[in-house]
Amino acid sequence: MEDHKEEVEATEEPKVEEEKSAPCLENSVPNVIKKASFNDGVKRGLHECCKAIDRGVGLMCFLASNCDEPNYLSLVKALCAMRSVKLIEVPDNKTLGAWAGLCKLDAKATARKVVRTSVVVITDFGERTPYLEWLLNEYKPASE
Repeated sequence: MEDHKEEVEATEEPKVEEEKSAPCLENSVPNVIKKASFNDGVKRGLHECCKAIDRGVGLMCFLASNCDEPNYLSLVKALCAMRSVKLIEVPDNKTLGAWAGLCKLDAKATARKVVRTSVVVITDFGERTPYLEWLLNEYKPASE
């Protein structure tokens, strides 16, 4: 019986390691935005984001690559390059809006009525997390 318990314990340990999600774009961006929103460090939308980047308080910018207006893309990319802000492109503006909190949550905490946003800028990261460190190491400022 004791041998059987040891085998069960040995098989349980790898499961715990698999449950931890490795840092990647889909895991890191929502985590960083969530932590920054606790410190009022998130700017959403073109107007707020451009003001934050132009003032020099923007630390990281998330830009949706499927933005409807190509002038928005070129404006945000130019501002990020001018101010040396890290620019990270995400694939979908609806997903970016949900990550930024521009949605209603139902009783099961599922996002409903998601508002699309093309740009999100972080002005205050809050606490340092492994996800933030991964993003800072993986993506370089737009000017580099």
